[in-house]
Amino acid sequence: MKGLRIALAIPVALLLAAIAMRVACAHVPPRAQIGLLQPLAVATNFDSFGAELLGALLAAAAAAAGAYWWILAHGARCAGLRGPLAVAGIAALALFAAWCAPVVFSSDVYAYAAYGELARIGANPYAHQALPDGNALFDATIVQWGNPPPACVYGLPFVWVAALLVRFFAPLGVAGQLAGLRVLSSGALLGAALLAYAAYPGDRIRRLSAAATIALNPAAIWCAAEGHNDALVIAVALGGLALARRGRFEIGAAVAAAAGTIKLPGVAACLPMVLAVRRAWPGAALGALTTLAFSAPLLANAATGFAAHARYAPQVSLQALVDTAASLWLGDRPAPALAWGIAAACAAALTGVAIARLRRGSAEGWIYLAIGGW
Repeated sequence: MKGLRIALAIPVALLLAAIAMRVACAHVPPRAQIGLLQPLAVATNFDSFGAELLGALLAAAAAAAGAYWWILAHGARCAGLRGPLAVAGIAALALFAAWCAPVVFSSDVYAYAAYGELARIGANPYAHQALPDGNALFDATIVQWGNPPPACVYGLPFVWVAALLVRFFAPLGVAGQLAGLRVLSSGALLGAALLAYAAYPGDRIRRLSAAATIALNPAAIWCAAEGHNDALVIAVALGGLALARRGRFEIGAAVAAAAGTIKLPGVAACLPMVLAVRRAWPGAALGALTTLAFSAPLLANAATGFAAHARYAPQVSLQALVDTAASLWLGDRPAPALAWGIAAACAAALTGVAIARLRRGSAEGWIYLAIGGW
């Protein structure tokens, strides 16, 4: 029972954060009042009030991370999680707690909904163009992103799913349409827990730990509750791996590679499979070709639209962190060579560690390789 209480600390911590945020929102500064009136409030330009809300989330995430690490260290079975449904149940409680928060910290779900609505009305979500007037969903998106918003960078299947959801939930208004996309992401995380249990090798305890590793991660829970589509990519990739686990290597590799039809980097999900099993190559090739076919509008716009207006400006990367620190240290002078050098050295070191571990048969090498790519 002790282990189960520790696992329950994850949803409890997130619920306490939601309560703290709601208490803080009882005294909203004027700058944040308009933001809180949006169909889904996003803590953008909330200044110190936004920092207070984020502080509550970070404190909860730190507490939940302690419970999460205990589960990983002792095994899901020791945490009182006797099966994959128990893991999914704890994750569902944590998602519910995250949904209770009065704000989120990302406007991405607005963009997803706008892309779906553009596709629904026959417009091109991949074109960098102004949204038309007179549509409540577009009006809400413009508040978050400006007009025009960023062009779509996702595959056609995700756009079609978004279009289906915004049409189905249209009677509930913009808030309902956004909630539909958040339900999709939250459900995908729960599905990923079950698929991880089906896909991972080893005994029952190791497979339960795999499910818990994905579904009880506090950062993954919050991201899914916000509506990010990464959980959907992971669920599709794990579905392919689960098929391969049952000997369906060709189909499994094709499904895993087809995760890229949602978000292009997902195509790499088939790599561990094809490197381990030669039979998986034809399926992986089919999945990669499928990804390319469904990403054709994105790639065409990247070649003709992005390049004409874009400039290289890394934001969420090690290079950006180094560049910012160097600018603070050296003044306003940019330090691109220093940032490039440190980032490249770290990436090379991590890649070297990744290759060494993969040669020894350690799956941790893939994690080092991913961090090196970041």
